[in-house]
Amino acid sequence: MRMSRIRLDPYLLLLLGLSLFAAAPLLAPGYFYGAHDGRHSVFFARMFDEAIRSGALWPRWAMHHNQGYGYPTFLLQAPLAFYVVEAFTRIGLGITAAVKAAWTVALWGGAWGMYSLVRRWIAESWQERATQRQGARVATTTAYASMAALIAALLYTYAPYHLLDIYVRAALAETMMMAWFPWVCLAFDWLIVRGSDAGWQGRLLVAALVYAALLLTHTFALVAFTPLLAAFALFRIWTVWRREEETPGAATLPDRNVALGRLVLLAGGAGIAALLLAAIFLVPLFVEGPLLTQEEWTRDTYHYSRHWVQWGQLLSPFWGYGYSDDAAGADDGMGFQLGALLIMLFIASLWLLWRPDPGKPHERDDSRRMMAFFVATSLAALAIMTPGAETLWDAVPLLAVLQFPWRLLALTNFTLSVLGGLALWQMARTDDGAFSGRHAERALLAIAFLVCWSSYSYSRPEALQPVEPWREDGRAVMEFEQAHPDMIGTTRWVEERPVTSPLTDQYLGEDFSYDALERLGVLSGEGEVRHNYSLGHAFGGEVMMATPGVVQIRLYEFPGWQVKVNGTPAPHRVSPPYGLMEVDVPAGRVQIDVWMGGTPARTTGATISAATLAILAGLWLYARRNAATARIATER
Repeated sequence: MRMSRIRLDPYLLLLLGLSLFAAAPLLAPGYFYGAHDGRHSVFFARMFDEAIRSGALWPRWAMHHNQGYGYPTFLLQAPLAFYVVEAFTRIGLGITAAVKAAWTVALWGGAWGMYSLVRRWIAESWQERATQRQGARVATTTAYASMAALIAALLYTYAPYHLLDIYVRAALAETMMMAWFPWVCLAFDWLIVRGSDAGWQGRLLVAALVYAALLLTHTFALVAFTPLLAAFALFRIWTVWRREEETPGAATLPDRNVALGRLVLLAGGAGIAALLLAAIFLVPLFVEGPLLTQEEWTRDTYHYSRHWVQWGQLLSPFWGYGYSDDAAGADDGMGFQLGALLIMLFIASLWLLWRPDPGKPHERDDSRRMMAFFVATSLAALAIMTPGAETLWDAVPLLAVLQFPWRLLALTNFTLSVLGGLALWQMARTDDGAFSGRHAERALLAIAFLVCWSSYSYSRPEALQPVEPWREDGRAVMEFEQAHPDMIGTTRWVEERPVTSPLTDQYLGEDFSYDALERLGVLSGEGEVRHNYSLGHAFGGEVMMATPGVVQIRLYEFPGWQVKVNGTPAPHRVSPPYGLMEVDVPAGRVQIDVWMGGTPARTTGATISAATLAILAGLWLYARRNAATARIATER
């Protein structure tokens, strides 16, 4: 039996090597805690890890927020990026190092996805002509196609906003989300183009899983990327239908319409299946999310009207480490440039679409249609970021959860990078479909290095600071809330926002310890707290009561809390004015245990996700078994 030889794509290896410059600060000692969300990315990951280690498979509670009263952060924050961080902690990395490793994975994953996506589209547009060519010309053309895809991936990796998202904003989940964009489009493209051919069950499973992974990475994707994906799916369905119409000997119109209906069902089914797979996160988000006071995250500083992007800012080379703190947009402390190369390639794309196209209408039209789609979506996303789109934002309240219109630069990074790769492919070709000039490969390679060089100065944080223990635990959360008391979330049961708590001094003390946090307090009756414990999802302690009384549990009330008194489930109620919990206790030694459990919404969401995964996997396995049976019968 001869072992198949593993073949490594040299262009993919080159891509990973050139991307290393963008990831260099992530591989260096220290961390950029001073970046916008630099501390959040670390202490969110720490609280997620604490919850996992206390036995929660799907964390909901973050224990250190709100002066130690906690908050259901992971009800709102999609968890997948934190699971990636958790995987690195399990192999021995510290929390900060694990966060940096997750960013590196996101950076390289996005580059690989973009390379694969653009290379597939170029190969598809050239496939029919390639079968008519021989030897060296095919190899040369394939090499140039790989170079165009390589440049598209580098454009995506080194896009200014992509680097800003890491080194200025330090937005872990958003960067991880951008890594999924090309993979989602690739999966849906594969599903639509192959249609109902053999193996559609596997392609349906992959498309649903990848899109679900995106939804479980950042809630932004549900609001902003889903419309783009829907438009892309409809566009690809239309191009497949048109291609069949333009092909000599095409099927009849009724047959093509039936095939069209199947494609719509497949793409729509994948989208719906992805939403169902993500129900474990989405159902609790929509059912229990309204129990949180979210107005503070969509008004004043966070209202979209204070964060428009002016058209001039998209062209400006300004780069800063400040904030989007000028409502007019002229003097923001951070830059929103698209990047000179992306702008030039966008202009080149307009020229390519405008110029007459004398040859090969079938081969060239598909590629030109793809370029036209990404030109249109890029312009639409850019326009929605500007003050001229205020009427749209006012009319669609759901957009307010995006907070910052400039976040849509994540989408334009994607669409413009795809467009750049396709434009370079078109410009490198002559009318007969070959490539012009013996030095074309060198020119493309020079452009690849130019992409890296042009944005390399942006791939660095303002300052790296040493990794110290206090920066990786609850003390970092307390320090942040002391500096930013306006950035504290509350629940609907909170009548008075806490500024300090009985836990504050314990967090700020020199001998900080989780078990020293006074989670319990005697409200009535005679007694004293003997000891406390604080884990990620479980809390409690022991109280010695001389008389029956009431004990306050210093955690925000929220659905899911289970309380036991001396091992027996006990009812609890809201303790005003801070929306905490309290429980009646008898006299004597009392053990109180509290943990975050399930709710009907969480159980329903998990059940829907599990059932959907079982159905998709079952379809795939059934199809594979039938295919194997048919193959064996044929061989006999």
